[in-house]
Amino acid sequence: SFSNDLKNWRRYDNNPIIDIGGWNSYNALFSSDLKVFRYGDIWIGFFFGVNRSGAHIMIAFSRDVLHWTVNPEPLYFAGGHPNGLDSEYAHKISIIRNPMNDILYMFYCATGKQGRNICLLTSQSLN
Repeated sequence: SFSNDLKNWRRYDNNPIIDIGGWNSYNALFSSDLKVFRYGDIWIGFFFGVNRSGAHIMIAFSRDVLHWTVNPEPLYFAGGHPNGLDSEYAHKISIIRNPMNDILYMFYCATGKQGRNICLLTSQSLN
């Protein structure tokens, strides 16, 4: 939607901006919870896609926030945690950048063998 005052909104005629993928895609069932960040002259959208094997953290790119290109491979696959914390779902992310060390911290909801938890992925080792 579009707004000039953040109170009154007009719906975008060409929705959806990120559709579900094809039958074998990692977002075959749905695409959800887009978080958009600006990096230089490109927009980066983090979202989660769901297919028959679970929910996976995915990424898309745009130059104008209206037309998006989805990377077909997830940034992070459900089931990646060695203790099974995200054996079903890895989704609903939040990202921050620590300017002191230039590390990105991606918090995500992990659903698996120990229920639903908040887990952390980082762009560099914290050791």
